[in-house]
Amino acid sequence: MLHLVDYALLKPYLTLEEVRLGAEKAEKLGVASFCVNPVYVPYVRDLLRRVKLCAVVDFPFGAMPTPLRVKFVSWVADWAEELDVVAPIGLVKSRRWAEVRRDLISVVGAASGRLVKVIVEEPYLTDEERHRLYDLVAESGAHFIKSSTGFAEEAYARQLGNPVHSTPERAAAIARYVRERGYKLGVKMAGGIRTKEQARALIEAVGFGEDPARLRLGTSTPEALL
Repeated sequence: MLHLVDYALLKPYLTLEEVRLGAEKAEKLGVASFCVNPVYVPYVRDLLRRVKLCAVVDFPFGAMPTPLRVKFVSWVADWAEELDVVAPIGLVKSRRWAEVRRDLISVVGAASGRLVKVIVEEPYLTDEERHRLYDLVAESGAHFIKSSTGFAEEAYARQLGNPVHSTPERAAAIARYVRERGYKLGVKMAGGIRTKEQARALIEAVGFGEDPARLRLGTSTPEALL
């Protein structure tokens, strides 16, 4: 199961030493990737050999203007094999679909072929919004839909009737939409995955098997999934 895991250390108060130890743990466990905030990327790049380096972009709000997102992605792509990019959430909620489309196409293009997972922040979306956003993620050429940053505001999510953490029901709904549309997109579930039982339920709900090119699980506690 660990070969499906993106081990994420994204708290803002982490020290370089804590992140360095995380990289060593990632290598020891053999996870799919080690995911960090961009400031740490130069410090852990050479510590990873069998595990891919993943960096988050415009995390956790997706609030930077597109030209800056593009420049940032271009820089990060020189270091990291994988990028987890937050969708422009404010534009999504404003239904500015043409702008969302331009943003995602530009951002994915700037990644120079690196694997891109677009964080759609499921807790903030209505069904109409999430389906339109899935369509644009597919059109952009990104490789994965990622469910959440794990930092979503619970009070706002509750107003929309959405869970903050990953659930099998949400995982199944994303995967079903991807299959029905014939999209070549993987699914990454993130947020509150802390037990082997939770992870197994999500894997089964997605139904894509255990191929890390199609399915990822984001967690800050990969050892708990053993």
